[in-house]
Amino acid sequence: MNNATIASNIKDAVNLVIEGVDKLCAAFEHIEDVDFYRIHRDFERFEESLHRKTLLDAAFAFMAERDDAGRLVGSSRSTDYLTKCLGLTHAEAAMRLTAGNSLYGKITPDPVPDPEPVEQEPIAEPDEGLSEEEKERQRQEAEEEAQRKKKEAEDAARREHEKAKEEAERRAERERKAQEERRRKMAEEAASAEIAKIIEQELRNLNKYAQPGPQELRAKAMEESKKRSPEDLRKWLRKRVTNANAAGNMPNGKKDPFAATRKRNLWMSEPDADGMVQLSIRTDALGAALLAKVLLPAQRPGGPELPPEEDNRTFGQRRHDQLMEVCSQYVEGKDPKSGLGSIVVSATLDDLEALSPESEFMTDTGHKLTVWDLVRLSQGASDYLAILDPEDFQPLALGRTKRTASFAQKLALLAAELCCSAPGCNRPMAETDVHHLVAWQHGGATDIRNLTLLCRRHHVDNNDNHDFRNGMGHSERDPYTGRVGKRMPGEDGLIFNESATAEESAAAQFRRRAAQRGTQEADEGPPPTASEAEGALFDIDTKRGPVRRAS
Repeated sequence: MNNATIASNIKDAVNLVIEGVDKLCAAFEHIEDVDFYRIHRDFERFEESLHRKTLLDAAFAFMAERDDAGRLVGSSRSTDYLTKCLGLTHAEAAMRLTAGNSLYGKITPDPVPDPEPVEQEPIAEPDEGLSEEEKERQRQEAEEEAQRKKKEAEDAARREHEKAKEEAERRAERERKAQEERRRKMAEEAASAEIAKIIEQELRNLNKYAQPGPQELRAKAMEESKKRSPEDLRKWLRKRVTNANAAGNMPNGKKDPFAATRKRNLWMSEPDADGMVQLSIRTDALGAALLAKVLLPAQRPGGPELPPEEDNRTFGQRRHDQLMEVCSQYVEGKDPKSGLGSIVVSATLDDLEALSPESEFMTDTGHKLTVWDLVRLSQGASDYLAILDPEDFQPLALGRTKRTASFAQKLALLAAELCCSAPGCNRPMAETDVHHLVAWQHGGATDIRNLTLLCRRHHVDNNDNHDFRNGMGHSERDPYTGRVGKRMPGEDGLIFNESATAEESAAAQFRRRAAQRGTQEADEGPPPTASEAEGALFDIDTKRGPVRRAS
C-alpha cells in the first residue's frame, strides 16, 4: 500500500470519526429524551474504543518527532507543534513523545566496551649459580610461559567480550519482540490512558541495564492490567522493577555502580496561591550526607542571635531556615557585578511611592516578593533594585565595543521585558540569555535597542539570517512601539509576548497606565495612538539605569 493510499484511508477514517462525534453531540441536545438504559452499552463500547487512541496519539507524536514537525510552527522541537496545533499542555506532549518512542523507537544493543589490554607478567631472573647457557634457556622458557599466559588471558577476555555482545543482542531482540507485541495488543485491545500513565511512572525507576528491560515489563504490565485494579497494578509493577534492577548487570557482567546516581533529580513547582513553592529532591547517598551535614544546626532550637527558649519554630521550619541560610551565604559569595549571585527586583517609581504591606514585586527568577521579603533581602550585600524613573536616566548603549551585555543593560531588559520575549513564554530572566536582534556577526551592536531576552529553548529557534529558512522566524523590534516581537513566515506583523509573566514587567505596567491616562484625558484632546504611547514608553524603558539598593 503506497503513501497516497494510506493517507487517503486515514483522512476517510478521521472524517468518519468526526461525523460520528458530531452526531453524538447532536443526539444529546435534548438530553431529557435520552434513556440511559438504552444507550449505556453503546457508550461503554465507545469508551473502550477511545482507550485505543493512546496508540494513535503515540504514533502521531513519534511521526511528528521523526519528521521534524516543529518547523511548521517555526520551532526546532516537535513539542511546540503538538502544543500549538493540537492544543496539548507541554506535559501531555512530552508524555506522548515518550510513549511514541517506546512503541516505535529503534532498539539497539547496549554498547559493549572493548576488553582492556592484558599486560604480560614480568619475567623472573634466572637462578644464580647456573651456567650462561642454562640461564638463557631458563629465560626463554619463562618468556614463552609469560606469553602463553598472556594469550590465554586475551582469549578469555575476547570470549567474555563476544559473550557480552551476544547477551546484549539477545536483550535487544527480546525488547524488540516485546515492543512489536505491545503495539499489536494496543491496536486490538483497550487500555486506558490512566493505565499507561501508571506504567510509565513506575518504569522511571528502572535502571539502564535492568533485566528484563522496559519493553518486556511494559508488555507484561499491559497483560496484568486486565485482571488488576490500577492501584494493584502499580504495586505489582513496582515489585517487578525492584527485582529487575537487582538482576541487571552491565554488558561486561558487572553491576552498574552509578545506577542510583543517574536518578538524582530536584524539582521545583510553580508558586501557589500563597506564593509558596514546593521542592522535591531525590539524591544519592553522598547528596544525602551533604544535606544532613548542612541541616545539622537545625536539630536543636535556637541560633546565633536567637536563644533556644525563644525559638518557637517547628523542626521543619528550622531545617528550611538553615537551608535558606546556606543558600544566602552562597549567593553573597558571588561577584555582585556579574549578577550571578544577585536577586534583581523590578519596580516602577510609582510602585515605590505607593508602597504598602500588600505590595508585591517581580524578580528575575520569576517569583514575586512582598515588602517583608524585601526587608529580609536587605540583609544581603549583593542584591539590586532596578527603578524606572521617567525623569532621571542613564544611557546604556555600548555600540560595538563589547559583545556581552553589561549588568546595567541586563537590569534595563529586566524592567522592559522581565522574561523571555518569545510569544507565550513565561521563562524568567534568570533562565534567559541576552540576544542580539541583529546578530553580532552581522554587525549588530551591543546597544539596548538591539538586545532582548530569549530563553535557551527559544534562542535556538531564532533565525539570525532573518530569511525564514526552514520555517524559522526571528525576533525583531517594532519601529513604532519599540516592543520586541517575533516575525513568523506568512504572518502579518509581529507577534508579541502577552504571557502572564510578561504582563508583570514594569514596561507593561507603564503601557497599561498610559492607556488608562489616555481614556481619562479624552476630554482634553485626542488620546495618543498606541504606537505613540508605546514608542514614548520604550524610550523610558531603555534609558533608565540601575540604582544600587542601599544596604
